[in-house]
Amino acid sequence: MPDRLSIVEPGESADQDVNALLREATEDWYEDAAFFGAMAHQPAIFKRLVETLGSFPQSDAVSSSLLELVRLRVATCHECAYCGTVRTTDVRDEVAPKEAAVLGDEIDQAALTRREALAVELADAMSRDPHRITDEFFADLHDEFATDELVELLLFCSLEVGLDRFTIALELDTTEDSPYPTGLEYPLTDPQSREQ
Repeated sequence: MPDRLSIVEPGESADQDVNALLREATEDWYEDAAFFGAMAHQPAIFKRLVETLGSFPQSDAVSSSLLELVRLRVATCHECAYCGTVRTTDVRDEVAPKEAAVLGDEIDQAALTRREALAVELADAMSRDPHRITDEFFADLHDEFATDELVELLLFCSLEVGLDRFTIALELDTTEDSPYPTGLEYPLTDPQSREQ
């Protein structure tokens, strides 16, 4: 399948800040530059988005591992091959034992803490139909998350839903230099088959 959009590789941009972020993507973030490389065609927006993504987490109750579970649930809901394949490197080992709980058709709440289960349920609802989020569910969320924490979680879910769809529209594939398989197929019907 032809590429829908070329990927800006580290060192290819005229903007050295962009090149630095692309290198960071390969050494840190996801160990793959495809997602960043697609956004890098619009340097000003790309730099702001990376800055925004890098600002999470802010709250004590919202950890990087919780956000990774949320990110993986969004990928599962959308059947995003790229997002279901790559992992956030700084929490990969911590999240690995819980991945199966969020990658299936149903969320395995028994394998998650209450806070994790609620956050992943929120990600699922935001991905599928936010109109169906009930007041009762928000009351449950308020039992576990302070208002600023809940806003942070909602914003992260919203960003992930939108960026997931960006990735799907491009049918983004991993780069050959990354530790992940290439030739990803959309839609991803079995996210667990892409685990490292």
